[in-house]
Amino acid sequence: MKITVDRMSVAAGDDADPHAVTIDVPPDRPLAEVVRDLLERRYLATIAGGRATWILVTGARPLAVVAQQWDEPRYLVDAAQPIGSFGAADGGVSLLFRYWLQRDPDHVFSELAAGREPPRR
Repeated sequence: MKITVDRMSVAAGDDADPHAVTIDVPPDRPLAEVVRDLLERRYLATIAGGRATWILVTGARPLAVVAQQWDEPRYLVDAAQPIGSFGAADGGVSLLFRYWLQRDPDHVFSELAAGREPPRR
C-alpha cells in the first residue's frame, strides 16, 4: 500500500526541498514499524539544541508524539495496529509530522492524551 508522508518545516532554509514522500509498505505492517523506519532514515529534521517536538497525525487524528530528545515515540493509539487501519475512505494513508517547536514533549503528550491540542507558541 502507498503511504504519503509529509512534515512541516523547522526553518525557512528547510523549505528548499519538498518534504512529502510516498512509501510502499504492506497494509498489515504495524504503525510503530513504519514510524521506526522513517526515524531510522532520518526523515525528520533535527534542530540545534536537540529539542524538536513533533506530533504525528493522520487527518486531524493525533497518533504519536516524537521528540528529538526521546529514544522512542510515545503513541496515543495502539502502535501495533496495522498501518492500513489508518486509511481514509479512499483507502490511502497520509501521515503528517507537525513541528511543535521546542515545546515540552511530555506536556504535549499529556494535552493530546486528554483530548486537547497543546499550545504551539
